[in-house]
Amino acid sequence: MKILILGYSSLCKRKIIPALKKIFIKAKFCISSKSQTRQYIGESEWFDSYEEALKKSNADLVYISLINSTHYYWAKKFLKNNYHVIIDKPATLNFKQAKDLVKIAKKKRKLLSEAVVFQHHHQINKAMKEIKSIKNLNSVEARFVIPKLPKKNFRNYEKYGGGCLLDMGSYAAAIFRMYINEDYSKVSIQCSSNYNKNGLNKNFNVIVLTPNKFFTGFFSFNGKYENTLALSTKQKKVTINRVFSPPNDQNLILQINRGRVKKEKKIKKDDVFLNYFKFIFKTIKRKSFKNSYQNILKDSFFREKLKKI
Repeated sequence: MKILILGYSSLCKRKIIPALKKIFIKAKFCISSKSQTRQYIGESEWFDSYEEALKKSNADLVYISLINSTHYYWAKKFLKNNYHVIIDKPATLNFKQAKDLVKIAKKKRKLLSEAVVFQHHHQINKAMKEIKSIKNLNSVEARFVIPKLPKKNFRNYEKYGGGCLLDMGSYAAAIFRMYINEDYSKVSIQCSSNYNKNGLNKNFNVIVLTPNKFFTGFFSFNGKYENTLALSTKQKKVTINRVFSPPNDQNLILQINRGRVKKEKKIKKDDVFLNYFKFIFKTIKRKSFKNSYQNILKDSFFREKLKKI
């Protein structure tokens, strides 16, 4: 399989390309970037134009790692030209765009996946073994706070699809889908946000209540670093650290509280993007795209509900 990377982003340099190099012995990826010159990092080709890459790369799969406002435009182009498509979060700016892309992907029988990858780290499975079953969950609490972004970062600008709710809302949506997954008629959703002087969302707090459990989450672009997910039952609380952006070169710690007894479990280092790509390649081989379509629609719909509250 040949992969085209659209946009030579920081994420590509740090996570995506290193993961692909672990999978492929020989270079089977090419890059298209308008802003940077060829890097000679193992790519088979380098395109200075996205249109040229679309026509000449002969790739099977495109990974779109561009500013948020351009995701829909280029995903639509590549799907229509028979590419499998992965898109950085958020895949789309709204639910209407998500429905449109899924419709095209179904017609073309192609993969469409949003790269919300944290669930592919083995610490998630380790935590669930402690919980034993999602049915046992009483509450889920997420906190993801990063320091203030550099002024020129595109996430600081509404015209580029910026704002905390749109960007980190993908994590909140994935948590709802993975751990709550109730019919919207059976849940109460509350969301409060703060905005900067330019009217851009800089943080949000979400509360989801169901008859049997609740989910709370605080996400922010401006504060002291936090990155945790806590899963609680009647008997214990399991806290996952560095959950949304786990490093691939460090061991992590799972914290387990059971009454007054506290213990820690060492989690061996794991490459979440490597696991994600292996999952993607198996999905393409099996041509089993239904879950990916449903996940994009569910997550986009949840983000839309948060925006409207």
